[in-house]
Amino acid sequence: MTIFSRNFTPATTHARSATAARLPDQITLRHGPLPELGAFFLAADRAARERGVYLSLSTDFELLREVNKMNLKHWYGLPPTFDSHYSGINASRGFWLIGRNAAGDIISTQAAHYFDMHDSNLGTAIESLELFYADPAAMRHEGETCSITAPSAQRISGGVVYSGCTWIHPEFRRRHLAVILPRISRALSYTYWNTDYTISFVSTKLVEMGVAAAYGYTRVEPQMDWYNSPVGPHYQGTLVWMPQDEMLADMRQFDTLLEAAEEREAKSSAEAAAVAPQRAA
Repeated sequence: MTIFSRNFTPATTHARSATAARLPDQITLRHGPLPELGAFFLAADRAARERGVYLSLSTDFELLREVNKMNLKHWYGLPPTFDSHYSGINASRGFWLIGRNAAGDIISTQAAHYFDMHDSNLGTAIESLELFYADPAAMRHEGETCSITAPSAQRISGGVVYSGCTWIHPEFRRRHLAVILPRISRALSYTYWNTDYTISFVSTKLVEMGVAAAYGYTRVEPQMDWYNSPVGPHYQGTLVWMPQDEMLADMRQFDTLLEAAEEREAKSSAEAAAVAPQRAA
């Protein structure tokens, strides 16, 4: 069994959402507590639809490249880990979530890339650049280096999924998709590959803004320094990660966590509205 059907129609950059495969119909549960996982995927898909976002699953990484290029105005360049031209990511060890609006436009993405690190560890994969390139010696940029001082990087091993490439169109931000999409990605990876760990990297600035907390990661450790890479002259990021048991515990709290995020947003909006008349006066 596989996590997704090989028979679904490949997505295009613009297609009516009614014709796209629905996410729960594309998933085959393989590992883990199957009833809980099934209930979670239904709840997460429903939560996205309630916010005007229609989710489906894709392994067309050329399309991901195209979507990225079309939206560089409000998105960074595609990290090489999720770029098939660099990392060799394909259907056997990767997928990405497509979010569409009612008109069928792609307005969000979330990707996952699985790594077998049973004979290695995350620290080695980062510093050798194997986390980013299928052939680092041939593909790395001139002078490109990456180092990590996060203490846990050397002990994260086994089945590891890098969940990232999170992008939400500005018109769809503040709808709590950052609560929904990473959790789907982690759970999908787990039921497909029986992952031991989920990892990602969040820029220091975004960590300070609470983005890593919204994603739900329980472990936050600075830092990674990546020089002369495709994403820029110096990327400084924070390692965020979850072991399998904490990922499942977080998944079981999905409804509560989403409700809490909505309450915080409502409170913040109310406070801003209260302050606005005072400023006008």
